[in-house]
Amino acid sequence: MPNSGSGASDDKQLPIGRGSAASRFEQGRVAFYAGDEATALKLFSAALKVEPDNLHCLYLTALCAHILTREQLLENACSRALELAPRHPYTVACEAVRYLYLANFERAETLFEQALRVLPDELDLLLGLGTLYEYSGDRDKGIEVYNQALRIAPENIRAHIALGGLHALGGEFDAAFAEYQQAKELSPDFESPHQRLGRDYYFEGMMEQAASEFAQAVDEDPDEPAAYFFLLDCLRRLDRTNESLDVYDEIKRRFGANPEATAGLFEQFNMRAEAVAALEQLSKNRPDSPDVLLRLAGAYRDAGQLERAVEVAQQLCRLASDNPNAMLMLGDLYFRLEQYQSAASFCRRAIKLDRNAQPAYVLLADALLFLGLQKESYEVIREMERVRREAWERYQAKFSGQDRADAGL
Repeated sequence: MPNSGSGASDDKQLPIGRGSAASRFEQGRVAFYAGDEATALKLFSAALKVEPDNLHCLYLTALCAHILTREQLLENACSRALELAPRHPYTVACEAVRYLYLANFERAETLFEQALRVLPDELDLLLGLGTLYEYSGDRDKGIEVYNQALRIAPENIRAHIALGGLHALGGEFDAAFAEYQQAKELSPDFESPHQRLGRDYYFEGMMEQAASEFAQAVDEDPDEPAAYFFLLDCLRRLDRTNESLDVYDEIKRRFGANPEATAGLFEQFNMRAEAVAALEQLSKNRPDSPDVLLRLAGAYRDAGQLERAVEVAQQLCRLASDNPNAMLMLGDLYFRLEQYQSAASFCRRAIKLDRNAQPAYVLLADALLFLGLQKESYEVIREMERVRREAWERYQAKFSGQDRADAGL
């Protein structure tokens, strides 16, 4: 199937195919171009269940997995591509994404360029290379690549958004806003350009300018909660107390009955009491959600309500007995309650489930010290160092490319 705006339309080696797989693949690309990597990844995964040999889909799966830090999915996609066609441009691009994930930017750039020499106008390869430059901080090259992508596909929303971010990174905020406006014109569902620019100012520490942009975003879309929270935080940092209280009241009035919309934002902005209340309601709506229970236990812990946190964490461990984070949470809570034997037990369970869970080793060693077991504590630290050293050696092998030598990449 031809690529929209791509010079790779004559590549027939491994066609996408027809039917639902092709439909899901194209829907995934639409979601990816809109910046919704989570939805795109689900659609690409569904397409691959029907057509597991689609190299283009494997490459985009790898790219989304990298952005979402889903390492195993990334490894699986790259391994599958290598099995199918080690020297195909999409396979080479998969490997480029893999090295990007490992922060080996030089190797990743070399591989992207190798793939683009075969498919010089392939839009998705250009977007991958642009992503590399965003992560590596090479602003000038990123701007050049995204402009090239837009010459091929002027209506590509992802390229406009990325280009706007790179302009903002260089302090060119008017140029950034123009790109965000263009993205909004192309997709009415895209967030307010003022909200996007507000975040650029916010992360640059320019709170006056950020507050102004978030206020305009609130006026444009009063039913979108994130802008209110950013505006509230800006006003607090600027010591504009009365205005911040007005925004807080508006948040409670508009969104107080919608924990799905507010819980994560209360957590993000460290509003502990509000986060507890929203997560309590969310847990009533979704009582069997391990993610919600883990967040609620953490919210209780951060609010100093340790006994309630333990109750929730115990429920979580019963529900998700194979979740190392659940075991670590309960171990941490028992440690805070000075129940060191129980803390040690749950830390051991966490390590058994995930031998690379370094916080569990540290907490276990501390618990053993409090139990007077100095030798055992020292042995735990030694084991942690050994596991960490092995992990570093594996990382170095991947980073250097030694483990892919047989593929000739």
